[in-house]
Amino acid sequence: MNLVPLGRAVGKALASSWLREVLLCLPRIALMVPKLMVDERVPARTKLGLAALAAYLVSPWDLVADFIPGIGQLDDAVVILLFVDGVLNQVDDAVLLEHWTGEERTLRRLQALAGIVSRWTPERVKAFLFRN
Repeated sequence: MNLVPLGRAVGKALASSWLREVLLCLPRIALMVPKLMVDERVPARTKLGLAALAAYLVSPWDLVADFIPGIGQLDDAVVILLFVDGVLNQVDDAVLLEHWTGEERTLRRLQALAGIVSRWTPERVKAFLFRN
């Protein structure tokens, strides 16, 4: 089996800017969270939500066990997107852009995806997590 064409295809895909942005999205969120935590313009309730998210992600307890392939990581993705949506709705856009290290277009796509997940979440849950 000749792996050279496959290697070229993977290299070409990684060279595309949109794929690179998608792959770097989670690390860029991880870089943005501590910056938002120390920014005085971010509401205290939002900072508390960010701290809760960090605690959830590092804790051994999950909604669905991580050893279940695919589904185990899906609950983490949904929780991340729900909190991202809450943060994106509570923090001024200029502050977000100041702390975001990627392309603005990627942040906008992330906002749209987080909004979709948020629409699936009961209003009572969102009100409890993100009330001002």
